[in-house]
Amino acid sequence: MRASLLALAALFAAPSAPLAQTQPSAPLPPPPPCAAAYGPRVCGSAALAPLRAELHAKFMQVIATGNRTATWQARQAEALREIRTARDYDGKPIDDDALAQRFRDFIEQLDAALSQAKGVRDYVKTPSARGETCMASWLNQGCRVTASGILWDKSGRSVYWQMMEGASARDGVGAGIVLWAGSGYGTARLIGFSFDGVVYEPPRITQGGLIWVPGRRAGTGEGNADLLYRWDDGAGAWQDIELESWRDGLDARLPKGFGIWKGIDYDFEGMGGFSKLWRDKDGNCCPSGGDATLNFEIRGRSLALTEVRTDIVARWAR
Repeated sequence: MRASLLALAALFAAPSAPLAQTQPSAPLPPPPPCAAAYGPRVCGSAALAPLRAELHAKFMQVIATGNRTATWQARQAEALREIRTARDYDGKPIDDDALAQRFRDFIEQLDAALSQAKGVRDYVKTPSARGETCMASWLNQGCRVTASGILWDKSGRSVYWQMMEGASARDGVGAGIVLWAGSGYGTARLIGFSFDGVVYEPPRITQGGLIWVPGRRAGTGEGNADLLYRWDDGAGAWQDIELESWRDGLDARLPKGFGIWKGIDYDFEGMGGFSKLWRDKDGNCCPSGGDATLNFEIRGRSLALTEVRTDIVARWAR
């Protein structure tokens, strides 16, 4: 299946340099029919056909790198949902130019992912993983290693990691982390990487055997840039768990007039999370609604929200 993905990607656009190849990932399901994926409006538009082909080709290339494939499948699903609905934040239909821009926005994300993959060392000698040279080229402006190390899970599997900070031409100042699985022969193979955050904490292995990397994004929203991996015996590899789609059902579980506007504080030792609550009239800086405690479980390769408990400030609870 992996070979067929690579071949399909090559039909559209072959990358100019070899991309980083992570450990084997689960095969993708067959793509849905055009109308189911993009909506009849897009599939009936000759003007949007080139963008549709470009998005599909580049998405397949990103999947073929093997990096965080569950996360990218979730991101593609969200992008296609926005394209199918073709409405703005007020629920009003958007015109063809705005719809085309939604394609371009996601294609830009895919282009960045492919550029990042080109510069990551997929195999390293273990001393290099813990050295002072950045093992990725995305942060090519003043990149420096901020920390590195090695983890061991209960089965004796080794995980090498390197955190770095610097700046990229696209995103400006940022941070990155790369993880490799030790082979036992002085080399290590790429598990995955991310440059989504502006700050990362050193990775840890939880009591449940998950690799967890806490991280935060730039901006006032302080969005999550956490990474989570679980060992898959069938694949013989670490597989990423996507941490984004669970938010789709969050608002329906909160009291009316309350929301969670920023990233949450995960606790993957207890499969939970915590956040302040914002009221509709609050400023972004100052949540006044109380607290929310969230419970999660892993379903397949996605984090699923199972319970939300709210502790609302007394004056709003009446």
